[in-house]
Formats: sequence, structure tokens, C-alpha cells
Amino acid sequence: MATSAITVLPGSETLQPHVENSIPYYTFHRLSEFQELEHLILTRMGGVSSPPFASLNVSYDTGDEAGKVRENLRLVRAATDCSSLIYARQSHSSDIVVLREHPRLDPTIPYPLQGKDGFITQLSGLLMMIKVADCQAILLYDPEKKVVAIIHAGWRGSVKNIAGNAVHLMQAHFSCEPQDIFAGIGPSLGPCCGEFRNWRQELPLSFSRFQTQENYFDFWAISQYQLMEAGLLREHIEVSGLCTKCHPEVFYSYRGEGETGRFAVVIGIKDLEKIPQR
Repeated sequence: MATSAITVLPGSETLQPHVENSIPYYTFHRLSEFQELEHLILTRMGGVSSPPFASLNVSYDTGDEAGKVRENLRLVRAATDCSSLIYARQSHSSDIVVLREHPRLDPTIPYPLQGKDGFITQLSGLLMMIKVADCQAILLYDPEKKVVAIIHAGWRGSVKNIAGNAVHLMQAHFSCEPQDIFAGIGPSLGPCCGEFRNWRQELPLSFSRFQTQENYFDFWAISQYQLMEAGLLREHIEVSGLCTKCHPEVFYSYRGEGETGRFAVVIGIKDLEKIPQR
């Protein structure tokens, strides 16, 4: 996939900006080292939706026109070297789907799966998508076993330790070793804007160590901690460091905008014929 760097996106120490067919996106530096891996952190730019969903909204549940969402999803898949795209209606659960075979997708059904917040697979050519607007999309890849995963981690998912659950499922189903897994935590609500006024009712007391000021929490650090508790090495975890609420011109933010869209984060193993031969 031919790309070129652009300068309109806010900078990050762990992310590289690109543009493909007028669609800007980021990739993580460490994950980009694996030629067989496809991953994109898209933005709100480059799609066909109208305000307040302008313009690359990938959620049918926002009030956006279904036809425009379908076209945005087509644009997302077309920007990659994977032949199919899977996603779900997310529900802030800890439920993760292990995909052993390519799903048969009906284009007339908005959501192929209901109530799922993550995917794990070893299949090539299958692009897995999480849609977010302040929640975290966490990418996981084991280059030894060639196993890839993506999860949706809002604060409810963090309370349920969905990140640790994903690592345990990679171990149980594919014999992955946690120290071999690389992770990327995408743009999401940062500690600058992570206000939880009712945190004593909503969050476990153990999260109080991640409080940065009165009622504000660092969920990037929480996810890092949960991944390391599951066995990942600190140096294998990249954090985007980009707060969605602070950058509404680039990302959708539910906290900042209310009625808005959802941007896509995707990962997958490339179609075998698209993997460069070494």
C-alpha cells in the first residue's frame, strides 16, 4: 500500500501520520515493523458523512444516513490490503470473539455481530474494526504465532479488564506467550479530560492510584498496567498520547460533542499475496 506522510495531523511520539486516497490515518511505529500486519488508526476525515457526523463516520447507531456509513466502511476496507472487514455492535462488555474461519457477511445487515467488544484471529485477509469516540481501541499482535487482536475498552471495559481478558484468550486459544505480544493504545480520552465525578460509584477503589487530580483518571496508564499484569513487556506497549476531546478537528469525541460519529481503528493479517517477500 503506497503512502505518504502528511503534516495536518497532530504529532505523537509513537504514531506515524499517512494519507491514502485522501484518507488520513496513523500507524504505530513498532507495529509497522511487521510487514505481514495491517493496522490503521483512522480519523474523522476523508469520508462522505455530513455534520455533525462529518465525515468518516463508521457507526450506524449515531443517527447518520445508512448509505453514507456503508460508503465510509467501503473506504476504510479499500485503504488496506485485506479483502474483508468484520465489526460488531459494541456494548461495553468484556466479550471477545475468536474467529477461526472467515465469516459470511450479509451486506444488508448493519452489524454482523451483536454485543461484542473485541476480536482475535490467526486468519489472513480479515480486517477487524473497532469504532470509538473517546473510548480506547487497543491493538494486539503476536508476531511469533501470527495472532492479531483488537478490543474496545471504554471505562466499563477497563473495569472488567477486557485488555487482560484478550491476552488470556490469545494464550488459551493460540498458545501465545504474553512477552511476545506487542500492543498499541489508540487515541482516546486522555488524563487531561478523563473526568469521572461519580468515580466512587463507577470505578473500583484500585483505580484511585491512577487519579491525576480530583475526579480525573489516566486510563492510558490503567490499560498499560492491565496489559503488563497479563504478562506484556512495558517496552512492547505503545500509547498514542493523543486525547480525542482535545482534538475534535481530527477525532470524534462523545464527551466533547455529544451528537457525533465514531472513527475506525482496524487491524488484520494481510492477504497472503499482499505480504512482501523477504
